[in-house]
Amino acid sequence: MTSVLNNGMKDQRIIVLAFSVILLGTSFGGCLGNGLLSDDGDSVSISAPIWNKGHYWEYGIKTADIEISTTMIVAVDDNVTDYYIGTASLIDAKRHAVLNYNPALGRVQMSDFSIYENNIAQLIFDFPLEKNKDWSFSLYGKGGFAATVVDIQADRADIVATNSDGARIDYNFDVDAKWINSFVFTESTGETILEMQLAKHGDDYTGNSYFCRGGDLYDEEFIGPDFGYYDTEFANEGHERYGPWNYVVYYLEAKIGSEPGSGGELILRDHESTDILVETFSPGNSKNELGTVMGTSGNWTLEISLSGDADVRIRIAGAIEYSYAV
Repeated sequence: MTSVLNNGMKDQRIIVLAFSVILLGTSFGGCLGNGLLSDDGDSVSISAPIWNKGHYWEYGIKTADIEISTTMIVAVDDNVTDYYIGTASLIDAKRHAVLNYNPALGRVQMSDFSIYENNIAQLIFDFPLEKNKDWSFSLYGKGGFAATVVDIQADRADIVATNSDGARIDYNFDVDAKWINSFVFTESTGETILEMQLAKHGDDYTGNSYFCRGGDLYDEEFIGPDFGYYDTEFANEGHERYGPWNYVVYYLEAKIGSEPGSGGELILRDHESTDILVETFSPGNSKNELGTVMGTSGNWTLEISLSGDADVRIRIAGAIEYSYAV
């Protein structure tokens, strides 16, 4: 599951939203373990859920870079060790590959419901959940999140995880939904990087579900005037474990001032092809664009030149697309 929105981050995964928020799963039986034994909640214990194929969660999502009205994640299958989690929309799957807005897409470990980041399982929930219980995990490229169950009721456990640099994640486990109800990741600067809120859930999803495994992330911002750039260090080798990319996904943000002379051009091409993506920026033009490009050589060139008041950010990731019938 997925890597992060930083330069050169490899093999981003899921999580989104992770937790992106971490949504995977299926019809689980996340029920009370020991039950409610006292009025103050100190003896409440919530056991791990049980998931089945077809369980789904629909979330309202906001990120620092893009606002998405809703996204649905679906438990699509499992193997001996992991649940496989996809999304009901191929566009959402592609967006996740390059933005990593939902960290829980991809795989979730059956034994303890850890999500995967850079192919390493991260323990988001340490079941059974009990008040004041604490543990640690890494996420979004940050190590050492210290998590604590700060409040627990029969139907919900609230958790706060903090990092030594000041980053914070506030999230909870919902017994009825059998997964996360709310997930908010805040950077040390106070900026909210990801916010997920559960809109609805169920256990009877039917249809197709998708996942795009992303990697070799390239993320750069360019500011005019008179800036030129050329690079071949991304999406070259394919995934180190799963083979060649099916295509390259890009997310482009551009803000061009209205002053005369502000603008520029961006070209992304495969070494064995003609121009694949050509973007021309004109005065007063702004855009946010998600797209894919195909290539055959596995080697890519990015060229960009800007003038005047121009600010362009481009994120590029190789992607392997999976489709599941549920």
